[in-house]
Amino acid sequence: MISKKKRVLFKSTIAIAIALSSCSKDNEVDSNSAEKERIISFTTSDTIIRITVDGHDIPVYLSLPRDCNEETFPAVVTLHGSNGLWSDADSGKGLSRQFKDWQQVFAQNCVVGAFVDSYTPRGVTTRTGKFRNLPDNIPISAQYVRPRDANATLKFLQNLKSPNGKPLIDENRIGLLGFSDGASATMASLIDLDRVPENFEWTQSQDGRTYNLSDGVLPPQPKPENAFTGGVFYYGGSVGYNYWGKHPCGSEAMENNVFYPYAPMLFHIPSDDNLTENTLCMIEVLQRKGAPIEMQFYPNASHGFDTDNLSSSRNAREKTISWFKNQWSK
Repeated sequence: MISKKKRVLFKSTIAIAIALSSCSKDNEVDSNSAEKERIISFTTSDTIIRITVDGHDIPVYLSLPRDCNEETFPAVVTLHGSNGLWSDADSGKGLSRQFKDWQQVFAQNCVVGAFVDSYTPRGVTTRTGKFRNLPDNIPISAQYVRPRDANATLKFLQNLKSPNGKPLIDENRIGLLGFSDGASATMASLIDLDRVPENFEWTQSQDGRTYNLSDGVLPPQPKPENAFTGGVFYYGGSVGYNYWGKHPCGSEAMENNVFYPYAPMLFHIPSDDNLTENTLCMIEVLQRKGAPIEMQFYPNASHGFDTDNLSSSRNAREKTISWFKNQWSK
């Protein structure tokens, strides 16, 4: 058991095995590479690090649980939905109420939370209007841009050190959680490229036009060497502008839709959501292929039900934590 003295130290400081560049604020750290260790102040309420991804400084809001008798922690990388991460989207400050709630859920279960902001560093506050359509959606794509943020955050967490020089995060207990657009990004982050035909062309299409690499459409990143242990998907879409091939509800999906996750997934699906039909089709295809997935269906729930504070929200959150703990125990 970790000593009381060490518990106090864990509350206030961590050592990070990365190069730290300028610090604009005491609690805001720019970090770009894995070259040296540095101890920084770490609180559960206001610690932001910045990870460089494809030339963008991606803010990641870190939350370390207090009063936990742990030497190494599990962690969950969390991807926001179309409304972004922050309570004030224009300023990019202050977690929204939804993610403050999740901060508390993680803390109560001795889990480190890493909340990733994929929008504001790319000049987007919310995924509305033109950003729902191609080609404007391409710079914030849930299929191939946001997964890069998730994988970079995964690597960052794996490089965190405690003051005694040992890993702060258990690399075998890092999960991925996403909501709406972030759920689509969670799904995409877990693609098993070993199952994708070598000649598959990564394109997207909308309104009769097809977009490819020359337009900015990228292939997925390969599975990280030490990868996510699983992902939880809340009410997202599963078509991705036809990024995965044939529509999951079509007759050719079994043969010509290439999505298959490399890790287990839990899907939280509400009954009253226009994204539900295509995701139910994707789930059926994955089940028929033998993918390691589970689904929880919520009658009378709608898109965004995680924030409704009703039984569906509470049950899903309890199921999510229980599911992650079960994955981490294997």
